[in-house]
Amino acid sequence: MIREMNKRIFLQNLQDTVDEINFQKSINPARCKFKINPIVEQGKSMQAKDEMMRLNILNPNRVKGKIFTMDEVVSMLAFYYPLVPIWIDVKLDRYTDEEAEFRLDCSVRLRKPSLLRNQETGHPPFRAVM
Repeated sequence: MIREMNKRIFLQNLQDTVDEINFQKSINPARCKFKINPIVEQGKSMQAKDEMMRLNILNPNRVKGKIFTMDEVVSMLAFYYPLVPIWIDVKLDRYTDEEAEFRLDCSVRLRKPSLLRNQETGHPPFRAVM
C-alpha cells in the first residue's frame, strides 16, 4: 500500500501508466499530450477540498477541450498533494509517431495515499484502460 504522495511520485506513476499503454500498443511517440475529463461520482460524499478541486482546478471552463503537457497535468491534479484524485483512468485517444494523446478520466474526490484506488497497478491512482 502506498503511504506517500508528492508531485515527483505522482509524475512517475503517470509516466509508468503511459509507458504501460505505449508498450501494450507497441508505440513510441516522441511526446505525450493529455485531455482531462473530471468525473463527479453520483452518490459519493464530497469533502471541502473535493469541491475546491471540482469548482476551481477541474472546472469545465478550464479543462474541457484543452490539451495539457504531463507537467501541467501533475501541477493540476497533484495541487493539494499528498491528496490526489482517488482514481484516474488513462486511455489512449489517438497517436502518431510524433505524438500520443491520452484522456484522463479522473475523480474529483481527493484522498490521502493509503486510500487511493488501483494500488495493484503499482502506480496508483492510475489505471491503464486498453
